[in-house]
Amino acid sequence: MNLDQVLHTAADAPSAFQSAEQRSAELHADILAVAPVGDGRVDIEAVQSRPSILRRTAALLSEALPPGTDRLVCTTPDGIAATTALALHTGLPFATVTGTGDDARLTGEAHPGEYTVVVVPLMGTAQDAATPVVAVLKAGMRVSCVLSVLDSSDSSVADTLLEQYGVLFHALFSATSSRAPLGSATDQKEMDPR
Repeated sequence: MNLDQVLHTAADAPSAFQSAEQRSAELHADILAVAPVGDGRVDIEAVQSRPSILRRTAALLSEALPPGTDRLVCTTPDGIAATTALALHTGLPFATVTGTGDDARLTGEAHPGEYTVVVVPLMGTAQDAATPVVAVLKAGMRVSCVLSVLDSSDSSVADTLLEQYGVLFHALFSATSSRAPLGSATDQKEMDPR
């Protein structure tokens, strides 16, 4: 008999373990508590400065990584904390994108043909992901998807990324407290993009 079976059969055993949905809902509540939503803005720096939130966020983001991911990519400075947490959790290396628009360039180790995932902690518009996606594509790498912790955009971001770049988008949560968590990362997992 495993621990789960013992706990379910014991008459006085408390429910000590949370389901994936409970963990996700608790993390969402914690994120919204430290990064108040007001005027459509979220303080993503407050979220990324909390180690316990970063650790749990990395665990949920890792569930959404497509199989065969070779490298993570983020923009500096906004994506460094979340991407570092995800890299530490998964063991995947990452590269960064500095600059904007035509001046954006990929820094760090990166190899043509690698399957990458772009991490954008707070997604406001498709443009938030466009700069790192374009820099990755220019480097000859492939973008499997864009992952975000909080999505404060309208529903067109996913469509725009798919139409313009052929890239899937996944966010763990909506940035507005009036909308429920977007679901478990495993509920939204896509098939291997290769």
